[in-house]
Amino acid sequence: ILKRKLEMSNLSTSRSITFVDVETTHLDPKRSAILSITIIVDREGQTKTTWTTKIKPREVEIKFADKRALQICGYNEEAWQDAPSFEDVAKKISDLLAWGPVVGHNISFDIDHLTAAFQRRGWEPLGRKENYLNSEKKYKFGYPLIDTCALAFLFLDTDRQNLNALREYLGIDTDRAHDSLTDTEDCREVFYNILNMT
Repeated sequence: ILKRKLEMSNLSTSRSITFVDVETTHLDPKRSAILSITIIVDREGQTKTTWTTKIKPREVEIKFADKRALQICGYNEEAWQDAPSFEDVAKKISDLLAWGPVVGHNISFDIDHLTAAFQRRGWEPLGRKENYLNSEKKYKFGYPLIDTCALAFLFLDTDRQNLNALREYLGIDTDRAHDSLTDTEDCREVFYNILNMT
């Protein structure tokens, strides 16, 4: 029944689905910087675009970074030396995330950190009546935001819904966890696995 409903749903006629993951210096968006981001867009006709980049944090952001978070993300100054700043890629990020649906694992984490990063740099959310294509320093997140953690809770027989638990449940390799590219790819796989199971 659910599969039939999905086939008749907005999802079946969506022109694109976007997946996102960010790795950060801290759990708290107010104190955090984004160290890397990956965005994968599945467009109509099953073409897939993957964009991923490290992002060089400001010195003050490293000063307030959680050392455990840096270790988990594999941060070291040399590897990030030539990475772009958030300002350099802000427009690209907003352009890729402007159209929904947008899918992430614990999507509120990614959106909260992106919102904080935009606003610290003077960007504002797009107003309801504003045209995104004609805006400057305005960001927009597509609608709806879909959380694979919530989908897993609803539709999979697992005790835990963190991404590693779902990797194990679905037989996905766990070796490269906490890398934005791998986490986005695996979030995408979780999403399509859940759709195919229902």
